[in-house]
Amino acid sequence: MFKKLSLIGCFAALAASYVNGQAYSCSQITSLAQQYFNSTSVLDMVCISFYESSWNPQAVNPSGATGLWQIMEDHCQGICQGICTDQQSLFDPNINAQCALAVLEAQGLYAWTTYDDGDCTSWDACSNDDSLTGSYTYSGSNTGTASGSGSGSVSGTYTGYSGSVSGTGSGASNRPEYL
Repeated sequence: MFKKLSLIGCFAALAASYVNGQAYSCSQITSLAQQYFNSTSVLDMVCISFYESSWNPQAVNPSGATGLWQIMEDHCQGICQGICTDQQSLFDPNINAQCALAVLEAQGLYAWTTYDDGDCTSWDACSNDDSLTGSYTYSGSNTGTASGSGSGSVSGTYTGYSGSVSGTGSGASNRPEYL
């Protein structure tokens, strides 16, 4: 039942983002997340925000959860005391991110149903975002592609999760600034 309600909330947030026309791009939400969350949780928090609000800072769930990370107003008097004051303040992306950090630190990633349901496992919606992958378009006809090469691995443990990620890749650039 909760999964069904979560999906309904996600579709409602998605519809609201198109109505308001204020949804963040992957690069915008990633930049915001990098300001507040440590490197081991940025991707998870970007994913959570994607499913919770469709990256729309004006999203409101029927339960009253608000903003990019769908923070409940009652957290303003609890976990987020001193960060937010009411539901209206949670529409501010910076306040919402600060409160999301407080929730993350207090309750872990499983505080968000979307993470708990496994929606962020192998999540890669940003891989199609032009600002983060190989296709770059500037003004006029100045276009090109860029990619990199390398390999590495990351491992770590934090509240509710332990694991590792590794990968390799290769490529080249035809853009002068990447040569």
